[in-house]
Amino acid sequence: MTDVYWKPHPGAQMDFCQTWQDEVLFGGAAGPGKTDCLIMEGLRYINFPDYRGIIFRRTFPEMLDILDRMHKAYPLYGGEYRAGENRWHFPGGATIALGHMADQDSQYRYQGKEYQYVAFDEAGQFLPKQLLYLFSRCRTTNPNIPKRIRYATNPGGPAHQFLKDRFQIGQYPGGYRTFYDSINVSLADKEVTQTISRIFIPARIADNPTLVENDPQYVAYLYQLPEIERMRLLEGRWDAFEGQMFPEVNQQVHGFDGDLPYEWEAFGSFDWGYARPWVYQIWRVDYDGRLWLDYQHYGAREGFVNVGVRMTDTEIAREIRQIEKDFPKLRWRVAGADIWSQKRRKDGFLGPAPAEEMAREGIVFIKADQNRIQGWQQIHHRLRLDEGGEPMLRVRNTLDDWWRTMTNLQEDENNPEDIPKKDIEDHIPESTRYAVMTHPMRPKIVKPDDHGSFQAERRKLIAARNMANRYGITVDKAYRRIRG
Repeated sequence: MTDVYWKPHPGAQMDFCQTWQDEVLFGGAAGPGKTDCLIMEGLRYINFPDYRGIIFRRTFPEMLDILDRMHKAYPLYGGEYRAGENRWHFPGGATIALGHMADQDSQYRYQGKEYQYVAFDEAGQFLPKQLLYLFSRCRTTNPNIPKRIRYATNPGGPAHQFLKDRFQIGQYPGGYRTFYDSINVSLADKEVTQTISRIFIPARIADNPTLVENDPQYVAYLYQLPEIERMRLLEGRWDAFEGQMFPEVNQQVHGFDGDLPYEWEAFGSFDWGYARPWVYQIWRVDYDGRLWLDYQHYGAREGFVNVGVRMTDTEIAREIRQIEKDFPKLRWRVAGADIWSQKRRKDGFLGPAPAEEMAREGIVFIKADQNRIQGWQQIHHRLRLDEGGEPMLRVRNTLDDWWRTMTNLQEDENNPEDIPKKDIEDHIPESTRYAVMTHPMRPKIVKPDDHGSFQAERRKLIAARNMANRYGITVDKAYRRIRG
């Protein structure tokens, strides 16, 4: 055995290896040695015979990359790899397994297993439900072996928002803050409060001098990436990630404060929800056709992500009516088509649609244009800057949920022109889409200057012949008079 094969570099690597919290996220830029840290941290308790660890990658081919690295290190610590088990065995009886979860429900393959060390490499690529399920597999009966859940990842992927929220990266991007969740549980007829701790350790490529010294061109390659990828992989930015639906959103560009002119047109947009959140937005339209999101009510359960407040349609309508007292010039409201669908009651019969229930309270909607692809494109058009350097969509700076959900919205991996239709917090984007489709913009087509080309000369000759016929002059003289 040896204790000099690998040592963490001072800084983020050392900080990650010295953490004591239950959950630790080591993430950010590419190249800081995140995978090596996960692999080597797995060895910490191999002298205990009942120690069990597992390291995951999302797919089997990706898992093989970890296996190759393990083969360089684990045999030096007495490790023997048994391919049939996908597991390393150590002289004291400890084991470290390799796992993957390529399919949506493949986490259930690990049902009944018990691990004290659960690590996810490129954790952002997993589904949130897969990460959550594996928490239940992390347990211990030996007080000398702590439970450890460790993540290493770059920003982006299906679990991007889950990890960003879980470690409060949007609020504390610099990391190094320990957060606690207190959970009340019943044990043997006693109420016990359990505390779960977590911390985010941000990482940069400079945290891995070995890579910088051995491959200095790697940093140069990162500089050549497209802007979003460069921000994500070089700078470790969690507000810029692969597959981001609206990378144009910038609060410094699109945000505003202060009062808006009273005489501007106002209208409302609505996305319905019961178990999921509902949202009501009030928009203003200036004389240039620019849309201003002036107010937003988000009917979400406080402290939870994508969980509604379970208000009835009548209660929602009354809430909207109360909101609109501060907006007396509201002209109309638009909503998604789902509120015109009848809801099935507990007795099996169809009850009134939400639109009917809300109309009884005086809250009436028009149906939104349901073309999803054109709707998202309209948002793109409005977020871009015009010739004067101004966007055609502005949002009040205080509407935190709008900025959060719009910047974190991801493309559908099977259709980049759309967003996923299931299991995402899409209510604010949907309401925004309904709003912009009521005032669709036609993108300006800038024709290239083809001066001197064959087509330009042909157009000029046709115009010269028409002028010659009209004024009784020669074609040659008319040709010289025409500009272009």
